[in-house]
Amino acid sequence: MLDRLVRSRQWQAAADAVEARLASITGRVPERLDEHALAEYRNKRPFVGGWRLEVTFLDGIMRRMDVAVGSFFPEISPRIVLVDHPPSLTWPHVESDGVLCLLPNEAECDPTDPAGVTINLLAKGCRLVEELIQGDIVARDFREEFLTYWAYDINFPHACLHSLLEVHGPTRAVRLFRGERFNVLAETDAALSAWTHNRFPTRGPVRLRTEGAAFLWLEEPLLPSAYPRSAADLRSLARECGDGAAEILDAIAAKLPNQIVTVLGAEGRHGPGLVAVTVPRPGLTSVGWRRRSDLLTRGFRPGKVPPTVAASRYFAEEPVLRSGIFRADPPWIHGRGQDPRSERLLASTVTVIGCGSVGAPVAVSLAQAGVGRLNFVDSDDLAWANVGRHPLGAGSVGKNKAVELAARLRADYPHLRIDGHNTLAQALVIDGEHIGDADLVVCATGSWAADSALDNWHISAGRSKPVVYAWTEAHACAGHAVAIAGTGGCLHCGIGRTGVPRFQITAWPDEGAGAKEEPACGVHYQPYGPVELGYINNMVAELAIDILLGRVGVSTHRVWCGRRSYMESVGGRWSKEWEPKARLYPEGGLIDEWPWHPDGCEYCRPAETT
Repeated sequence: MLDRLVRSRQWQAAADAVEARLASITGRVPERLDEHALAEYRNKRPFVGGWRLEVTFLDGIMRRMDVAVGSFFPEISPRIVLVDHPPSLTWPHVESDGVLCLLPNEAECDPTDPAGVTINLLAKGCRLVEELIQGDIVARDFREEFLTYWAYDINFPHACLHSLLEVHGPTRAVRLFRGERFNVLAETDAALSAWTHNRFPTRGPVRLRTEGAAFLWLEEPLLPSAYPRSAADLRSLARECGDGAAEILDAIAAKLPNQIVTVLGAEGRHGPGLVAVTVPRPGLTSVGWRRRSDLLTRGFRPGKVPPTVAASRYFAEEPVLRSGIFRADPPWIHGRGQDPRSERLLASTVTVIGCGSVGAPVAVSLAQAGVGRLNFVDSDDLAWANVGRHPLGAGSVGKNKAVELAARLRADYPHLRIDGHNTLAQALVIDGEHIGDADLVVCATGSWAADSALDNWHISAGRSKPVVYAWTEAHACAGHAVAIAGTGGCLHCGIGRTGVPRFQITAWPDEGAGAKEEPACGVHYQPYGPVELGYINNMVAELAIDILLGRVGVSTHRVWCGRRSYMESVGGRWSKEWEPKARLYPEGGLIDEWPWHPDGCEYCRPAETT
């Protein structure tokens, strides 16, 4: 009750400030919105108060404008409404109830100055109306933001069309799969099959039943006045497109489907966009698709309708269904079509060896970043003790980490090619399987036997493709990511013969570095979690992305130094090698980088000389 009382007082104080400012500007107390006026907005807007003004514009016409506020004013800014607005989709930036779109969705306002915010928005609203009256921005803004205005005019919101299409011209025939929950569009049946198999894995092969659809690439986005209302409108639009668009529609109609789905694509202000038009089979209602009569085949025996007749009956004056499209193509998922890195990453192949608490989160990050081809290698099964710092959970306990992780990410990112291999790391180097054709190998095994075998293979193979090795220090107080490229040192350069790194950031008073022991022979562990590992894993993933994008071309050592307070709490201290840095950054918490042994060693120098 007290909170509501405070809220009420804050709202009233803000409203009084706005009313006083409006009165000082207009010379009279503005008219408050009564219940009748507020009821006009209640279907869409939670307005609880406001004021009505009369503004005379440059065309000499007086128009009413409302300043409407909700119950969370002044934290949420008021909305400016053009009461005397033209019909919907006559002007851009004017919604069907007259509310003006003046700010981006993520815009914030200053709640301590409600009057200033309101006057500023009112001025912006008046300027917008003046520009709309002049007309110069009308067609331009309708086209630049055509997805928004198409969405205002859809009449088939439950189409559930998901697109894997490449969003560019030319006009072409594409394929459609109708699922139980949604429909998917792709360039080919093979693309549909791969995506659906990844998204909804089955025990055996399943043959998809697909059908034809059309993709019409427009020279420019449609104005609302040109939106197809009937099937005849759609075919007229296809004829204007050229590129055989009308013939594509006619060919689909000749197969007598229950619907003809047509995708319309065009370039907007910030990239291309897609919308859809569905032509129902003549004689089917749009509600429940109940058959009234088979107007399409009337007068002809089954399967004997001439293609020209089928096209003329499909593309008559019956209304069409306009809908949006959910883009699920890779460029959209990885950067909404605006990330210049996505094309290169999608064409890359990465093999991750070791899918434990470092390798698995790195693998997830690479999938999220859009690496197109991923191979995961690990011979271990997931145990309950792994779950606390692993992306996989209880459902994968007792199953192979690599295989389970691949299955999980295939379902989450069905546009990528991801495979898991239950294999020892050392087995890969025998014939180079899964590593010889990779653009990058990430090795996070935590095993010197595996790392040294891979490094030997890498040297013998000429180091034509880079390898990233990752490991943590005790309690994840520090972490290392070493990129071994064609130039610079190999992994052996910085690792002792028993697998101990020559450089470490932390030091420990006892040999076990505070490790715990299970009630079993030789089973030791350190109880750190995913929070401490998160910094290290992100550093490793970032180095991998930098390599794929060509930003790292020589052998490089990147380190994460954790916070001193955490290190000391688990019994560690800075090493002698790190002390010069520690004097500059005594509290830790930083990433650093330097070349990795550029002079080489006895393992790699002979190969370089040769």
